[in-house]
Amino acid sequence: MLNKHLWLKEWHGVRWIVVALMLLFLYAQTGGLYLDADTWQEQYDYYQSDGFAKEQQQSPDDAKMSPKDVKLSLTLDHFAAGFPGDSYQPTYTMGQFYIGLSILVVILGLAMVSWERYTRKDHFSLAAPFKRSSMIIVKILVGGLSIVVTYSVSLWLGLQHLFSVIPSEYIDLDMKKVYLGLIGNLGTFLLLFVLALFLGTIMGELMATIIAIVIVTMMPRYIYTIWMVLVQLLDPKLDSSTLANWTSYANIFVIFGNSEFQYGPFIFQMLVLLLLGWGAVFFYKRNSIEKNGKVLMFSYLRIPSALFISFASMILITSFWINGNMDEMPSLLSFLVISLGSFLGCLFICYMVLYRNTWIRR
Repeated sequence: MLNKHLWLKEWHGVRWIVVALMLLFLYAQTGGLYLDADTWQEQYDYYQSDGFAKEQQQSPDDAKMSPKDVKLSLTLDHFAAGFPGDSYQPTYTMGQFYIGLSILVVILGLAMVSWERYTRKDHFSLAAPFKRSSMIIVKILVGGLSIVVTYSVSLWLGLQHLFSVIPSEYIDLDMKKVYLGLIGNLGTFLLLFVLALFLGTIMGELMATIIAIVIVTMMPRYIYTIWMVLVQLLDPKLDSSTLANWTSYANIFVIFGNSEFQYGPFIFQMLVLLLLGWGAVFFYKRNSIEKNGKVLMFSYLRIPSALFISFASMILITSFWINGNMDEMPSLLSFLVISLGSFLGCLFICYMVLYRNTWIRR
């Protein structure tokens, strides 16, 4: 595993993706924090201006901002844009570039296993004098370190500038929210990367792997919505506010998905990350070149994979159907018909693909 040639091989194969990752992190994260610093300064200057003083004089007493209110609106206490509060809210995390970063770390994972198989470069790799366990561990380490370094450097550069602009009297960080937010974001990027790597080890067809990644990452955030609708249909008199909200657990693939800043979802995210990493090592050691081009590399994964993909597809289809009929609550019968129909339909498609190899052939 420590062989430098193995490390150089893996780095050489993904170097341009890592460079793109670094540039995008710098633009999205460092550039975003620089913009936040400028926004804070403009807001501060406005509160010090004569125009604000005149507005305060002309405003009724109940609409005037006290010095305490002004300070609170300028105080930075955590990083979680998209959750407005009384204090200052940065905006760098909610841009479209973070979506691009999420896609890029997935591409990084795909390039290390799925693309290597698609271009037949794995024929050379698996014939090289290296242990398969060492090869996959190096892939995980190269990709993981690339994400950690680029994320950390860009974040550090942005925070250095932000803290140099905002005086210490306006900084009152809730360190629990800071750690669970920023480290949780890093965990999300690592999880997306390892998920792509893991699916690449159990699936032998590139397009099928991409489709599986899209379904797996999208499905969890809709489970809670479907569950809430089903519960309300079963018991219309039930107060939905009394039900437990576990969306933070379902949003482990979403940036700042842990919106409540709880330890439970963060620990769950780390456990899934470790489980997928272990699974990638386990299955990669058992990969066979002769199975390249098959949807699944291992026949004993057909049934659980078909059930999972069908369930995930059912969640997505039902959720899209509900969102398309927002004007009124669906009936229980129509809900069950759409849900069970989509599940059985997807299960049939999975059967044809996995057992009959109907639409995907090599």
